[in-house]
Amino acid sequence: MLVNNILVLGSKPESKLPDLQVDKIYTANGAAERAINFRKKYLKNKLTCIVGAREFSVNELAREKIIKARPERIIARSGKIILPYQIEKNIQVMCLPNSVQWNFQSKFFSNKKFSLLVAELQHQEKFSNKIFHLFNSIKNKKIQGVSSGFYAILLALDENPNSNIIISGIGMKGGKQFYKSERSNYFVYDSRARVDRFLISRLLKKYKCRLFTLDADLIEVANINKWSGNFF
Repeated sequence: MLVNNILVLGSKPESKLPDLQVDKIYTANGAAERAINFRKKYLKNKLTCIVGAREFSVNELAREKIIKARPERIIARSGKIILPYQIEKNIQVMCLPNSVQWNFQSKFFSNKKFSLLVAELQHQEKFSNKIFHLFNSIKNKKIQGVSSGFYAILLALDENPNSNIIISGIGMKGGKQFYKSERSNYFVYDSRARVDRFLISRLLKKYKCRLFTLDADLIEVANINKWSGNFF
């Protein structure tokens, strides 16, 4: 393992937190709440919260978790967000147009943008639905690519080229939204998880070798390194 450690958090239930100091934390959507718990024990780190712009706008619970975590930075994908005026001066906000976040993703995978296009076909199961979904995505210029959790992993890899990336709470197996909310009662993430599983298999080796996870699900799906340190 490399010397420096970076932590990426998703909100998968019952996931453990690594028991070690990290330089930075990246979270996806409502997983910001887990960063609060980690920072109670390890204070010296910087927090970046990645969230879909629509998720931030419509999911009140996820929005509250992010604001409560008081991150140093929020990165909103595919749109703009507005923070409450009480905290807006203390947090750096980056709002990425869909084309920017999509282009960023492409460099991590074999065959680059072609892999992203093929991956989007995995969003649907029936052939006719695959074609319809991809056509609409291209027409509306809204090809999302990876989930926010996977995007957090890619961002951590990119911004910390000499560090280990330790992942907790990201399984890529789909299911309902991991943290409870009105939206989680009906919104199922299997479709985007299928996209993630396709793309993790095409992640370039120079990136994949720096990933370590505490979650058996991600080891099974992605065949990446198991993190074997202490946890809490």
